[in-house]
Amino acid sequence: MNVQLVRSISILLIGVLLVTLGYQAINILIIAVGILFMIPGFYSLFTYFRHRHSHPMFPFAALGSFLLGFWLVLSPSFFVGIFMYVLGAVLVVLGIHQLATLSTSSHIVPVPGGLYVFPIAVLLMGLFIFFNPFEAASLPFIVIGIGCLVSSLSDIIQLIRMGKHRSTDLRNIEVEDAEVVE
Repeated sequence: MNVQLVRSISILLIGVLLVTLGYQAINILIIAVGILFMIPGFYSLFTYFRHRHSHPMFPFAALGSFLLGFWLVLSPSFFVGIFMYVLGAVLVVLGIHQLATLSTSSHIVPVPGGLYVFPIAVLLMGLFIFFNPFEAASLPFIVIGIGCLVSSLSDIIQLIRMGKHRSTDLRNIEVEDAEVVE
């Protein structure tokens, strides 16, 4: 499956979650990330203690992963502020990436000017969130959700446009002087 499509669908789902649940969604996401850190850490620690005789090195990375996950689950509100900065930065990077992709695509396929509106909106939302993370408690989460939705829809539109262009290019390739190799 196409990595860009999986990324776009994941961002779309996060956007829907943030828009529908608002401030509560961020706590759920942080707890989920904490659990995702705890699982491999716990598994590695369990495996170490079970087979201690064959593993001379203590798995400090596993312990760190488990403890970080435990901390995320116990106090998600502490990480909300950090998460806001990270999501703002991610939206800025996504906006820049989408602008670069559109710019590169414009050399291959004509790109309507309207398609530049989405990445610019994502970039501006990311900058707003990054520089004003605590201005309004739930507004940034809704803005992040809308940014995620816009970003993922823009990516999906670009994938569809480029996919159609690639498939027509491949059909028009003529093969000359080919021989079968056995």
